[in-house]
Amino acid sequence: MIGKAKWFTLRKYTGWGLTPITWQGWLYTFLLVAPIAILESIPVAQNFKNIFSTVWIILFLADIFHIMLQLKKDERERLHEAISDRNALWFMMVVLIGWVIFKQDLNPIFFVTLIGAAVVKAATNFYLRDK
Repeated sequence: MIGKAKWFTLRKYTGWGLTPITWQGWLYTFLLVAPIAILESIPVAQNFKNIFSTVWIILFLADIFHIMLQLKKDERERLHEAISDRNALWFMMVVLIGWVIFKQDLNPIFFVTLIGAAVVKAATNFYLRDK
């Protein structure tokens, strides 16, 4: 794809994704964000804006995932990432459960999220156990 893995590093403390570490990475990020900002500031048909933005974002995400797959991680980094992701998941589940209990809001999206997280966790554990 367009971006190179040596221009980026994985985010460790500010969420998920990539952080530019070279001027090429910053330029790449700017050039991917600039067309969306420019398009929003000029008078163009909303339908064109929606189509262009959707296609541009899909290409952007595909390239970012390609870069993320190329980044090398050692076993310790993988373990730390797994532990931090697990802890983030627990926080999200506690917040969602608290929302359901205290708001008495039976919005299906909360239950789908909680059940989906449990299914993904179980599937991951089965996969890792058998591997």
